[in-house]
Amino acid sequence: MLPILGIDKIMKAPSFSESFKMMRHAPINMPLINEAHKHDFYMLLIVGHGSGTHSIDFENYVVSDFTVFFLAPGQAHEWNLAPETTGYQILFAPEFLPGGHPDTPFFKPKSFPFLKITDKNFSEVSAELILIETEIERNLTYSEVVIQRRLHIILALLKRWYDETYPVESTEKNGRLIQSFLTLLETHYNQDSSVAFYAEKLHVTASYLNNVCKKESGLTAGEQIRDRILLEAKRMLKLTNDDIKEIAYALGFNDTSYFSRFFKKYTDQTPLTFRKKI
Repeated sequence: MLPILGIDKIMKAPSFSESFKMMRHAPINMPLINEAHKHDFYMLLIVGHGSGTHSIDFENYVVSDFTVFFLAPGQAHEWNLAPETTGYQILFAPEFLPGGHPDTPFFKPKSFPFLKITDKNFSEVSAELILIETEIERNLTYSEVVIQRRLHIILALLKRWYDETYPVESTEKNGRLIQSFLTLLETHYNQDSSVAFYAEKLHVTASYLNNVCKKESGLTAGEQIRDRILLEAKRMLKLTNDDIKEIAYALGFNDTSYFSRFFKKYTDQTPLTFRKKI
């Protein structure tokens, strides 16, 4: 299984807290961590100027001026950025914010992890980030509280612009059901792959859960479960040296050959072929 690395292993930056780090990058490229890993924290990558690509869970996104990327704990990512790329990287653990996990659409399962903003938006966020930098350097009484509040402001601004870019059209009831389902899926995807398992926990029928998911996302609940298992399989094939049998068992398959057939059916390549290409 993948080791989970904390913020202190990813970024060496002055701070008053091991659960919050921020760095202004010019350029933004940093040394790669050779050890395969997952993060246990949230990350904002706010690009002011630059170019390149940023791959998040095997989807490639174009990096350009005034772009923001969102990473939640557990996601796999890598970037290939031009040397002149500049911006900010903000890392924070769930426990840094009062109430724990932030209530934002961009950190939720299946959310789009990319946002294009304007130069005015960037200036607005940068003003808050500069104030955070100053507060970190001062490190006075209540500095942590001040930085928590400023981070809330940044997340609120990004949420406003995110909602404008990706408006949610689902009904409130259906939206809550799907989000509850996806949250459960994050916890149990390697334990049970049946729609009935999740439907029972959500107190609905499997048919109803499938229909709501299909209506709102274009994918049935069963297809969402399948895609989540495939995503984790890809993460493990890319980021670990575990053999195929170990990966299959970790994902809830009792038979390695069945796992290989499952993977090939939906990716058109065997797990070994995928790993070699990566």
